[in-house]
Amino acid sequence: MAAIDKTYVSNWNDFDEIRNWAKDKEIPLKNGSHVKLANFMYHIDLTKEEWDKYSKDDPDYEIVLWNTPTYVDIWLMRNCPFQLVQDRLKEQYGGGWSKESFADHNDADMYEQIKNGTSVYDTYQRNGRGNDSKVKFKTIYGKSIRDDKLLWWITVENPDSYWYNEEFDMWYDRLECMPATTNVAHRRGTLTKKNIINLVKKWDFPSGSVIIFEALMKRYSMYKFEVKVK
Repeated sequence: MAAIDKTYVSNWNDFDEIRNWAKDKEIPLKNGSHVKLANFMYHIDLTKEEWDKYSKDDPDYEIVLWNTPTYVDIWLMRNCPFQLVQDRLKEQYGGGWSKESFADHNDADMYEQIKNGTSVYDTYQRNGRGNDSKVKFKTIYGKSIRDDKLLWWITVENPDSYWYNEEFDMWYDRLECMPATTNVAHRRGTLTKKNIINLVKKWDFPSGSVIIFEALMKRYSMYKFEVKVK
């Protein structure tokens, strides 16, 4: 992540107080899982002696407290008691982001919208088809083959919107504010039409979504097709 996502601390007492508060905090996700806030901290085991050593010759010494994605920022806005953290979040989300530059930061008061539960992250509805999905297959090139060694490269036609989480085997729209690991999903082995239909239903895409499946072997593309959700 870029520096824009980082929170810096220049005072030992502030760092130590926030660090001790954050150590045991868990952030609930929309799918029922939890993520530890400590996972995002850079120097969770830093000692006072180390701080004094590094800051001794630098009056402007500061360290990165944490680097957090949007879903963590939202939780912090609503739960973190430290003004230093809240001020930093106001800089990120309440500083007059332009609608043209950031589709999801479309108001100067995004910070307040998130705090009171009226932001786009709160009002977004996925409207996925789920088990009602009807899937249309279209071959782009190649011939379907069965091979347990095949590697599949799977993408969604609108990569700016959907991101994949490998742990949950799930695609999420960025406005759902769930952890994402990549914008490409991978699978190995044979995928039949039945397998793919079950995957699309699980992934819960809305009507009109297009998912591209490309079978690769020895770095060469063997078979490529798309499915469209109806």
